[in-house]
Amino acid sequence: MVLPLIVVFLYLRSMRLVLILLLFLFCCRKEESDFVPIYSVPQEMEGFVKAFREEGATRGVELNINNLIIRFDSTMTSTYCGECNSSSLDPNIQKIISVNPFFECWYSEPEREAFFFHELGHCVLGRLHDRTLLPNGDPKSIMVESGAGVYAPCIYDVGGEPCDNGFKRPYYLDELFNEATPTPDWAK
Repeated sequence: MVLPLIVVFLYLRSMRLVLILLLFLFCCRKEESDFVPIYSVPQEMEGFVKAFREEGATRGVELNINNLIIRFDSTMTSTYCGECNSSSLDPNIQKIISVNPFFECWYSEPEREAFFFHELGHCVLGRLHDRTLLPNGDPKSIMVESGAGVYAPCIYDVGGEPCDNGFKRPYYLDELFNEATPTPDWAK
């Protein structure tokens, strides 16, 4: 008779421990974040975000961008065209691309695209700056700190020859979405 009482006692004791553990888990559970992502992109910049999504999709990278603010920021004092506030992939951080309205960055459409793709590389893909060079001395990535001109037409026509780097665009976009992209023939 003593053995069944001991078993019942141990059973009740273990149940009490289970109840205490459950109460602790439910009472002390971390509250879910109250973060609500905001998507606010001016119409004149929406095309770059759409093109970024499309370029990712053609490379097998599906992007759902619902946490992004792009805005002109007249308080920017740097000589940068703009900046992303975070390269973190944490979905609970509001991503903001601030664009310097006073710094002349917009010589051509390819430069605007490269700028926005660079900043979206930070905010959406979590990419950091990359100072690595290709064998020919060109930047390895559009994520180079001053990447706006990596595949843009040259501003200064030296020697009378037209300068068109548009052929580099496919490589830089491949590398943006896949850092393991091999070195292109034109850079060897």
